[in-house]
Amino acid sequence: MGYKTKVETMAGRMKNYLSFGGGVNSVAMYLLLMDQGMEPGDPDKGFEAIFVDHGTDWPETYEYVEMFKSKYPLTVLKTDVGTAGGKRFDNLYDYCFHRRMTPSIQFRWCTDKFKRRPLQKYHKTPCFVLIGYSHEESHRAKIHSEKGQEFRWPLIENEIDRKECKKIIKRHGLQVPHSSGCFICPFQKISSWKELRMKHACLFLKAVELENVNCEMYREKKKELKYIGNRGVSLQALVQENQSKLWAEDEYPPCECML
Repeated sequence: MGYKTKVETMAGRMKNYLSFGGGVNSVAMYLLLMDQGMEPGDPDKGFEAIFVDHGTDWPETYEYVEMFKSKYPLTVLKTDVGTAGGKRFDNLYDYCFHRRMTPSIQFRWCTDKFKRRPLQKYHKTPCFVLIGYSHEESHRAKIHSEKGQEFRWPLIENEIDRKECKKIIKRHGLQVPHSSGCFICPFQKISSWKELRMKHACLFLKAVELENVNCEMYREKKKELKYIGNRGVSLQALVQENQSKLWAEDEYPPCECML
């Protein structure tokens, strides 16, 4: 497939930073830019891909990131932005557990505190920030600049959908990655919660423990309980086969974590 070349509009004008989440879209975007002649690892001559490690991604994502950075340039940032009770946290789960709170669909504070802020602190402005939204997600892409950062969406600009993303990855001889995201993300599909329970029982139990301490706090405040799965029932109930059929898989939009 012949892609539209966007290199001339990015390379050489400003620094280019690629937001790398380790999922299908960001991996395909990285490889696409390489195919278009942009050099990875140098934000001036090409682009620098950055993975923000907040300690709470799926194990499959960490495995893929390790594999990927053994083959291609990839910067890994550890977060150190969460402060609670006089303590600093570099792990999203530990921060949530300490504060007895869960990630929020409404406020998305977790994305801001543990993803966006570390990236903004690292970026040298003015710069382009390259986000991996696929063509069918065009409605999510908002043309805007923020603190010297201009956001771009190479996959959308090249009209590359999710299916084509996977083809790009396979053409480079790589395995298609697992969906990226936190294992406590409230935007997860029911099938993902089930997969977490089956493949990573310890992490599923950690999610249940977080939900329990959060519910305990709401009981103390005599407020309506908030469940991490955001479907009105506990995680334990959500993953039961007879219960999960009550909710549509795509009830919520994807997380806005720039993956």
